[in-house]
Amino acid sequence: MGNAGARRHGGRAGVALAVCGVLLAGCSGSGGGSGGPGTASPPASGSASARVDDGSTAAATPRFTADPAKLPGTRSAALELLRAVTAGPDSYGPGYLRRSPFESDPADWPVLGTDCVWQQQPLPGDVLASLTRYSRLPAGGGKGEVHTAATVTVHRTTAQADQEIAETLEEALRCPDQQLRATERIAGLNSVGSGYGTNGNTSADDVLEEVGAYYNSALDKGPLFYLWDQVRLGPVTIAVAVQGGKGFTQEDLLIVQARAVADMETRVRNQLGAKK
Repeated sequence: MGNAGARRHGGRAGVALAVCGVLLAGCSGSGGGSGGPGTASPPASGSASARVDDGSTAAATPRFTADPAKLPGTRSAALELLRAVTAGPDSYGPGYLRRSPFESDPADWPVLGTDCVWQQQPLPGDVLASLTRYSRLPAGGGKGEVHTAATVTVHRTTAQADQEIAETLEEALRCPDQQLRATERIAGLNSVGSGYGTNGNTSADDVLEEVGAYYNSALDKGPLFYLWDQVRLGPVTIAVAVQGGKGFTQEDLLIVQARAVADMETRVRNQLGAKK
């Protein structure tokens, strides 16, 4: 789910690299050669196992099962959960810092208008709470600045969270070019959704990936990479957007993104998961 600022290791390596495996399979421009933001294509089927840093393979984490007694039933309880699980700079890797503002207003909700422009509106009744945290990797070493945004949303029911994923897929079809802010836009969006057990997804109830070109004159004159990864665990949706990074390959950014998604997945599982 996009919005004006963020389109809507160890035991964690299996989850992190399983997500990364789905994302990397079939994404053009992942190397430093001819591929680029303007030629990015949606991910294709990935492997059900994950490559970890030492070159071995690890089985993906089983499908999520929530403990009903742990699910938040009030807005205040949902906000407490969001503040405990939503990724900040430490989730992406060394050198990442907070952006200003660091957090979105939890009373707002992003809506894509018929004109393909994002705007903030009050939360709908089916959403208990939603929070976005914004981070950045400053430019350095001959490479440009990277912007990231992590969004976690708690719905009242699993069916309503599932509907959010479906609507996000529809948005990319309806508006392949979208205006994020006055000076930020994305273009040429491609997306693919993978339910549990498809396209290598053996981690979450649903996975959605989007790739496209990101334009922000404050970062660079030309197009940069735009990546969006969203997963659903029961009534909770988790998403990470990565924007920019002149000089970074698409694969570099996908790995950073997968690390943050996996970190939040682990936190949600620890907070809400049923005991096996």
